Amino acid sequence: MTRLRCSGLARNVSYTLIAALLFGIIAPSGSIISGRAAAQTGAKTILAFPAVDESEEGNLGDVAARVTSALALAGRDQATVDLEVFSPSSPMVRRALADGSLRAADIDAPKDAANALIIGQAFRVDSVILLSVQSLTLSGDPRSAEIAVMGTEYDVASNVDADTGAIVASPTGNTFGVSGVAKGRQAGGDDTGLIRLAAKNAADKIMHVLSGKSAEEFVERGTQPKKRSNTWRWLAVALVIGALVAVTSGGGDDEPVPADETIPTQRSAKATTDGILLTWRAPTTTKIIYKYEIQRSADGGVFVRIDGDKVGPDDTRFTDFDITAGTAYVYQIRVLYTDGYTSQWATFNQVVAP
Repeated sequence: MTRLRCSGLARNVSYTLIAALLFGIIAPSGSIISGRAAAQTGAKTILAFPAVDESEEGNLGDVAARVTSALALAGRDQATVDLEVFSPSSPMVRRALADGSLRAADIDAPKDAANALIIGQAFRVDSVILLSVQSLTLSGDPRSAEIAVMGTEYDVASNVDADTGAIVASPTGNTFGVSGVAKGRQAGGDDTGLIRLAAKNAADKIMHVLSGKSAEEFVERGTQPKKRSNTWRWLAVALVIGALVAVTSGGGDDEPVPADETIPTQRSAKATTDGILLTWRAPTTTKIIYKYEIQRSADGGVFVRIDGDKVGPDDTRFTDFDITAGTAYVYQIRVLYTDGYTSQWATFNQVVAP
């Protein structure tokens, strides 16, 4: 962490930083409202529980995991919705268990509406969402994939008894359905890529619904018919504008600090004889780093934190020793700052364990 020289100004700044850290420690535990959400005035906070397999065959657990992972990524790009996916091993769960706002039985219980609302109430979110994968359809040539997902969003405040503070006996919510679609591959071969794209499409539609719109209003990019001449004309205009922006956007001390200056740069993931080594360069922002958080996804699954809360402000490398040969890993890193701000997740290159 940056050292401050002893002076009146430095001493005042130090006091301010200490107060900020203390506030972070004694603030209401469990809240998932991050620095990103705080910057998004009026953003709705949602706690999403991992999608479950409710198909007739009961063999779509992997598809449900892909939908959950895609939703976690889609939730980071929204201006009006701040979504986090629930994980029993997350730090906010450990804090909630430690301060008594949640019991172990609440975490281990099946995630029905009442249980989800209890956890959402403890985490002080606006709403919780339960998701289920109903079916996966693979057909056609060119090959296509379609994933049917059902979801119900429960508003926390309206499902809490105002007198007792307990969850109401019969929670009510907004139920919706989306269909994630991907197409274009020739028949034959592995369908994994198509399924992954269909899961992403379903996640994008779910976020569309959670932002207050209907699934029917969702429009795929490039699906609206256009005259070929207009397509090329607008493409040319876009390229010219993009080039001008790229040329004119650099430099200038009067410009605000770009958001991506708060994330680590020069990120690299490499397989070694001991594990997978992650390296990065500290962010260029003038903010003071508190710590880093690292999570990983194995073979396109849900991202899980693996840093053990041990990656400090001066660290620029981390080795993941718990790997399985032949598994494809993707890692992400974010920065927590002493002023309470939390950067967005930044992704490393994919690595296959040797």
